[in-house]
Amino acid sequence: MWDSQGGVMKDDGENYPLNTNTVYAIELNSTVHLPEWDRDIRIMLEEAGFFGPEGFRYVNGRQTDLLLIPRPVPHQGQ
Repeated sequence: MWDSQGGVMKDDGENYPLNTNTVYAIELNSTVHLPEWDRDIRIMLEEAGFFGPEGFRYVNGRQTDLLLIPRPVPHQGQ
């Protein structure tokens, strides 16, 4: 089911439904070309998401800070 952007189909051709009170792995990725490296680089992130009667929420909250590359010195433990 990895990277199934068109959905995951059952044998009868229907999409699998989301089940309430279930935690799902939300797998995100982004690709960018780095001219300095002359190649594409993909960054991946997996977050746990809970789907319940009131809708969706991230289990541990969602990422709100960006760690930039190259990182500023304070993030390098110096």
